[in-house]
Amino acid sequence: MFNRNSAANSRYRLTNAAAEQLAADYGCRAEDFFRRTNKVVLSQLNFGRRNFRNEPDFFKLATFGESVVAAAAPEMTDFAEELLGCGNALRIFDGKGVAEINKELAKYDRTIGIFSQYYLPKMPYNYIHRYAFPLRVYEGEDISELYKYTEFQNALLYNCTEKRRDVLAVSAINGSTVMGVAGASNDSERFWQIGVDVAEPYRGRGVAAACVSMLASEIFMRGAIPYYGTWMGNIASQNVAISCGFYPAWTEIVATPI
Repeated sequence: MFNRNSAANSRYRLTNAAAEQLAADYGCRAEDFFRRTNKVVLSQLNFGRRNFRNEPDFFKLATFGESVVAAAAPEMTDFAEELLGCGNALRIFDGKGVAEINKELAKYDRTIGIFSQYYLPKMPYNYIHRYAFPLRVYEGEDISELYKYTEFQNALLYNCTEKRRDVLAVSAINGSTVMGVAGASNDSERFWQIGVDVAEPYRGRGVAAACVSMLASEIFMRGAIPYYGTWMGNIASQNVAISCGFYPAWTEIVATPI
């Protein structure tokens, strides 16, 4: 029998685990994401962070829907303090807030380059999508078999040897044709990010959902937590996440060089 309290507790624990991961990324405490007040910290390469870049981020923001945490380079900290101290900080993530941030970033030849919505899986995870064609699981160096197919850039990093690499993948196959791929990168030891791509002739047939749901289950079996990231305008990708039992958990903005 479905236990609503158990499901709510599982969701709470998973959201807390994600907040702990972001606390390592930002150099703050997990509870800072759920306070009434916002927080600005100095951007650093912290132990246990997700391995996206090899140098501290110039400016980034994250929210789980309550408070906002910013990690900023020294020259951006005063701006960040003023930005997060004015009214409802969640409005930072609307068009006017983005324009204000970009105006300041332009002084340093930077702009908001990443504006992502991240999703976590509902628990217990039982959202496997059945599919008429075979699904194949690849792990470790076996994933390199997929690298000859160059059309799956949203699913694969196309490396299986670096610190952050492809660690697990699922493909949907029609005879000798790879129709779609979902891949997982080990962003941190605990959190593996899912990406998915489907070859154009096979889109809209449930290939993405079948690959993603199978991959999420496989990630859990290896003791990691799957999470799914996409950008705000990618409605098709967001619908895949929702259909595979993922819910929107946090939003993140990261500045990049122009």
